Amino acid sequence: MAQERAEDAEYLANLSLELDVTKDPRVISEYVASRLGQLTHADQICISFGTVLRGVQVMVLHGEGPPQFEVFRHQRFHRAEDGVLWACIESEEALFIDDYPRSSTTSPLMLQAGLSAVAHLPFGQLAGEVGILTAFRFGTPRPWTPRERTLLEVTARTLGHALQRAQHVLELDQALRFSKALAQVARLTELPLSLYDTARQAAQIMAGPARLDLVALAQVDGEVVLRQVDFRSAAVSAELVRLIEQQVPRSQSLAWQSLEQNEALFIDRYPDHPGRIEALANESVQALASIPLTPGDPGRGLALIVCRVGDAPTWSENDRELFLTAAQSIRLAHERQHAMEHLRDAALTDPLTQLGNRRALEDALRLSLAEARETRSGLSLISMDLDGLKAVNDREGHQRGDALLVGFARSLQQAFRGEDALFRVGGDEFMVLVHHSAPVGPAVSGALARVQAALKWLRTNGFDQADVSAGIATFPEDGDKAAALLRLSDQRMYLQKQEHRAHLQC
Repeated sequence: MAQERAEDAEYLANLSLELDVTKDPRVISEYVASRLGQLTHADQICISFGTVLRGVQVMVLHGEGPPQFEVFRHQRFHRAEDGVLWACIESEEALFIDDYPRSSTTSPLMLQAGLSAVAHLPFGQLAGEVGILTAFRFGTPRPWTPRERTLLEVTARTLGHALQRAQHVLELDQALRFSKALAQVARLTELPLSLYDTARQAAQIMAGPARLDLVALAQVDGEVVLRQVDFRSAAVSAELVRLIEQQVPRSQSLAWQSLEQNEALFIDRYPDHPGRIEALANESVQALASIPLTPGDPGRGLALIVCRVGDAPTWSENDRELFLTAAQSIRLAHERQHAMEHLRDAALTDPLTQLGNRRALEDALRLSLAEARETRSGLSLISMDLDGLKAVNDREGHQRGDALLVGFARSLQQAFRGEDALFRVGGDEFMVLVHHSAPVGPAVSGALARVQAALKWLRTNGFDQADVSAGIATFPEDGDKAAALLRLSDQRMYLQKQEHRAHLQC
């Protein structure tokens, strides 16, 4: 008895020492497995990991066993029928069977192999899979003695402690990787990228830490959903990519559902989901999720689609938190960017006419001159003064004067082309930038003709007494600097204004 206790203590000390230094707590050495088999009088010792859904992978198989068991060393085996192993995995409770052939649940394979007694002892989880310590006996049934049971139970607890440490390290490592990914996403949202480009790059950043097999962006366009795959692992088939990128009615889309409900939808076991698409299930889609990236109108929304295929784990709380936090960062960045664009536009826009203001003119003129120099094209700057605004304000009130200004802005938009830039730079002062490649003469006369067309439109729309003075300066004939063009066009405009006054006096 004393010798047995000494042997047990020595074995457990060696096991604890080994598990303290091992890099993989799923594996114990041949020596430890051999000693456990000797002390418990087991013919074979097995350590395996798995779940009922994903099957079981043998990590250690030591001792003398039947040839049929050798296949377990090389492949993951799945549940083909009910059995004590699967019951142990589901309950995570130890099970000792002293007379296997007479037990209530047997397996033909095990009976054929001559299994006489078995002990299954779950000892914890690592990365979502249950660890099971198993001791097999073959031939004549021999009940497990209290000492053997105790030794197996203590071994399982020791393995469980090592597994807890490994799981803790794994979670810390995963949390670190998730934190790094979120930091990268946060930095990404500070860049001047579109919402789509931000989401696409963020998805690629998250794919590694979250162990994703496929990432796609889904854009709802009215009644249909368009999807583009932006990341795929080697496990993803070309057929699955084709299926994902197919245009589908929004009623069949998980992305539409998540956008309509404005919440993330996570499916842990896609093959069992009532709304599954058989073609996707046939391509081994295991876990699928859709995370909305845009609030508001779901008919124009953008959602992130992520999935895992094959023998993949379900979505963990860390996974969900990563996707939701990243989506929130992308959403806030988009809203911030939209607000900044709105402020920038407001700073460059005349609030009454919604044309560009003087600051916008200065920026546009600088850029247009640079482009004209590079392309050797022409550029005309037209300065205009809306004659009679003060008289309208004095005679009919400022509301009518504002209507005149707005009407003239609309008339300019009617007369000039979409590529011509319009500005209100003062009380009754307007300017137009006209790009052209034609000879100077026709370009100038054409631009001034548009001013007259705008005046005619204004007069026929309630301001029959309106008049406009205009002056034009052209690059490069009249100068190659912004200040020179501004000065010359302004001077020519005032010359015409003086002509109008002289005509009125006559």
